Amino acid sequence: MSPKDAVARYYDAWISKRGDMSDVPLAADFKFRGPVADFDDAESYQAMAREAGAMVTSFTVRRQFTDGNTVCSIIDWEMALPVAPMTSAEMLEVEDGQIVRGELIYDAQELRAAMAAAS
Repeated sequence: MSPKDAVARYYDAWISKRGDMSDVPLAADFKFRGPVADFDDAESYQAMAREAGAMVTSFTVRRQFTDGNTVCSIIDWEMALPVAPMTSAEMLEVEDGQIVRGELIYDAQELRAAMAAAS
């Protein structure tokens, strides 16, 4: 599976499967770094994605760029929380058809405040 094909499954899970990553080729030791949380295995990331996916109300991949095994996407998304629509950049690295690393970059100050207030 090409890097672009693996990443397409990842974004399909966010766009049409409410964060259900069960069909996404994540490596067991998938590493994710983001402004709200970090994960060091696929199982923990999948649990977060199911929870967060239930709150995502809009998710669009605006642009995507591929550099070897790395796919960088510019994403517009909204959540059922009192926060403005967000734009982020995400880099996903693919090895042997599996997504092994991800990094999500955006200003999460407003989202962190809304999540704290909802707790």
